[in-house]
Amino acid sequence: MKRHNAGYIIGAYPCAPSFHQQGEQQERDFWRQLADTPHIAGLEQPCLENLHPLGDEWLLTHTPGEWHIVVTAVMETMRRRGGGERGFGLASSDEAQRRACVAYYRHVHDKIAALNARVPGKVVALEMQAAPLAGSASVEQATEAFARSIKEIARWDWTCELVLEHCDAMNATAPRKGFLPLENVLETLAGYDIGVCINWARSAIEGRNTTLPLAHTRQAQQAGKLRGLMFSGTTENGPYGEWQDLHAPFAPFCPESLLTVDSAKALYQVAAPESLSFTGIKLLEIDANASVEHRVNILRDGINALQKARQ
Repeated sequence: MKRHNAGYIIGAYPCAPSFHQQGEQQERDFWRQLADTPHIAGLEQPCLENLHPLGDEWLLTHTPGEWHIVVTAVMETMRRRGGGERGFGLASSDEAQRRACVAYYRHVHDKIAALNARVPGKVVALEMQAAPLAGSASVEQATEAFARSIKEIARWDWTCELVLEHCDAMNATAPRKGFLPLENVLETLAGYDIGVCINWARSAIEGRNTTLPLAHTRQAQQAGKLRGLMFSGTTENGPYGEWQDLHAPFAPFCPESLLTVDSAKALYQVAAPESLSFTGIKLLEIDANASVEHRVNILRDGINALQKARQ
């Protein structure tokens, strides 16, 4: 599937007013302004109960019909893990919580199937995450649990591509998410038609350096699994914190950001964008009271950065 060469998948939801529980009018203004922005192929949207806090129908009504959707499971995974279900995850060695996560993915499957039945080709991919039992140090147990989950999920009749989004590894220094290491992900996925997406910040956070995203991109490509590149930033200080997974904008829009045009260019030189299923940005507005214009400008700056990186 190589259908997004003309534009980017935009993880706009962390910039949206609804992310900070703002009103519907602001949300409507945000999506209207974003719809007027060039080079957007579609959206990365989280699936909780629905694909938008105001419902699936609201999202479809207020976004361009030609935009595709890449669904991500990360927000619900982290919500459940932060709400007392620390074992919730596809790679969890807590069998009951692993089963609960597989059941959640069945909900996502049904949601995607219904949307694609209504609008054929609307959802083009699902980003999954290999979340282990929080606090567990056993990569082996997490890998075995992940393999069981994938074996089941891969049997379902999916109407979109499946992609595993790598997050910083459980055996890294001071992990933030602490999910399955990339080599174990690649080993597990070797026999399946499931690709990998590298998120720049999540790899940088794993190594606490700006070189690991490129190494991970090469590693996934050499395994024949690289399907997506998503660009979020991280910082060592400032409002976006110290090596936090808070989707900082590109520098110099965010002065402290470690994510630059040259960072993106380096990854694109290894993996040509036209060879990928999707590529894009996921950026966060850190100020809950920010204007709609500032929220949209973060995303427009990110799109412009990727345009420069591909020149």
